[in-house]
Amino acid sequence: LALVKRQIEASEIKPGKTADKWKVFRDASEARELLGLQDRSLAVLDALLSFYPDNELRQDAHVIVS
Repeated sequence: LALVKRQIEASEIKPGKTADKWKVFRDASEARELLGLQDRSLAVLDALLSFYPDNELRQDAHVIVS
């Protein structure tokens, strides 16, 4: 149910909303214990974000690493 709730919340993000990918990564790193993230998960996220070409994650963009 928590996953469905997050998907619904994500679909309600205002159009044009952006976030700096490195700020999101730093925030996730700082809150890793609260979020239940392992160091390996953060390392994978870091690698994926490194390959994402834009600095901004946009609500209307498909987040696909190429």
